[in-house]
Order: sequence, then C-alpha cells, then structure tokens
Amino acid sequence: MEGFGVLDDGATFRLSVIDLTYDGCKIETEVALLPGVKLKICFPGRGMGTAASVRWYKKGLAGLKFNPEDPPENSRTPRKHERVNLDAKLSIKRASRPHYRTHLFDLTTAGCKVEFVDRPISGETVWVKFDGFTALESGVRWIEGFSVGLEFTRPIYPAVLDLLLARLSNVIDEPAPLDKPHS
Repeated sequence: MEGFGVLDDGATFRLSVIDLTYDGCKIETEVALLPGVKLKICFPGRGMGTAASVRWYKKGLAGLKFNPEDPPENSRTPRKHERVNLDAKLSIKRASRPHYRTHLFDLTTAGCKVEFVDRPISGETVWVKFDGFTALESGVRWIEGFSVGLEFTRPIYPAVLDLLLARLSNVIDEPAPLDKPHS
C-alpha cells in the first residue's frame, strides 16, 4: 500500500507498507528514520492518518509501532463494580460472523474482560453467551492487545451473577473424569 509519512515538523516522505499487524507495520522508504521518531502515516483518501513511532530502521526498511490515542493509565475512570477474577470459557457472537468459544478473565454485573483472537473495534456490538443463560448484548469499551473490555447493554442482576459465578466455579473446580481401566 502506497502512502506518505508526515514528521512533527511537517516534512513529508513517500512510503510503502509491506507488512501490517494490529500494533504496527513494516515500511519501505528512502528516508533514514531514527528509532523513537514520531510521525503520522497517511494514505490518500483515507482520513487524517495514523500516529506511529519508529521502532527500528535498516537499509530502507523501518518498523513502526502505532500509537493509540488512549488516555494514560493513571487517568482511567475508576471501576464502578467489583470485578471477580475468573478462568472460564464463554461464547462470543459478532455480527455476520459465527460464534466461537473464548477465555473469560473477569466478570461484574456490568461487563467482563475476554480474549479476542479476531480483534473487534471500539463501540462494536457483540453477544456474550454463558452456558445455560441467554446471550447478553454488549458493547466493546476498550481493547488492549487481545484482551477486550465489554459492557453489557443491560446489567446482570446480582442474584443472577451469583448463580452464574457458582456455575462457572463448578466447571473450573470439577476434576476431569478418569478413564476406567479396561478389564
């Protein structure tokens, strides 16, 4: 993909993206870039550009790390609900995609933290399904790597949360069945 870089001083240069990940990209450029340099990468007709910083540069190639516009960690909004840390599984359904099983890290009456392999976008609607319960409509509130914070559209009643936690802990605490020896 052909585009251009914009440095802090307004200078621009041509670049080609040759490898792309969620967190950054590898570019080819004739401009020698020093590690730590901040820039925006832009593509004609695609908006204002993406903030990035140079991680490495060697022989016309550079590795860039995207710089999300997240607030600093110490300025995050305090949690409204006490979280229960878990090690459990649940099902996720995204619009126009098949559901899949994934890892649940924590849970409150208002939301949960889950693992996404196929990274969603902030604000996207997804459905969370615990075994034996109706699916809960949820919105993506934050994304950090493969961990995603979901906020339920309608909070879970505390009594239902207690029942759900009891079921999840039973699944976690149950030993795997032993195979009986063949005689």
